[in-house]
Amino acid sequence: MRDVTIVKRYAEALFEVAENRDIVETVRAELHTAKQVAQNDAAFLRFLSEPKIGLDKKKALIETSFAAGSIEVRNTLKLLLDAGRISSIPQVADAFQTLYDEKQGTAQATVYSVRELSEAERQSVAETFAKKLGKQAVSIDNKIDPTLLGGLKVRIGNTIYDSSIKTKLTRIERNLVNVSK
Repeated sequence: MRDVTIVKRYAEALFEVAENRDIVETVRAELHTAKQVAQNDAAFLRFLSEPKIGLDKKKALIETSFAAGSIEVRNTLKLLLDAGRISSIPQVADAFQTLYDEKQGTAQATVYSVRELSEAERQSVAETFAKKLGKQAVSIDNKIDPTLLGGLKVRIGNTIYDSSIKTKLTRIERNLVNVSK
C-alpha cells in the first residue's frame, strides 16, 4: 500500500507541473512511451537497476533515451532513479493516466469477451458504463478471453464487473451445492 501512495505522489507532482505549464497531453504521451520502454526492454531496466553502474551513467542513458521528450518527464525518471524506484515507471504512468482521466471526466475500461466486440457493441458498453460511473466517456480496450464462454467481464480501475457465463454458472453451482447441504 505504501508503494501505491508513493507512486501516486510522483504522478500527482508531475501532473501539477504539467498542468501549470499546459503540457499535460504531451507528458501523458511521453509517460506512455516510457511505460512501453520499461515493460518491453528488459535490458533498459536491468541497466538502470544495476548497482555497479554509476548514477551518472544511468542518468545519461535517461537523457539520451528521452532527449526528444520534455524535461519534466526526464527529471521525473531521474527522481525515480535517485529514489531506487525506477521499476515503478509503469505504475507512475498509470497513476498519471488516472489523474488525466479524472480531469477529463473519462475512464479507461478493459473489456474481456470471447470474441472481438463490434463497434456498436463497444459503443453500447462505453455508454452504459459512462452513465453508471457518472463519466462523460469510457474508453474501451477489448481483450479476447475464450475461457469466459460468453458474456463480458469489465475492469475499470480496481473494480471488476463480471457478467460472464462462466461466473454465472459458478454461482449456480455454488447455490445448488449449498441447497443440497
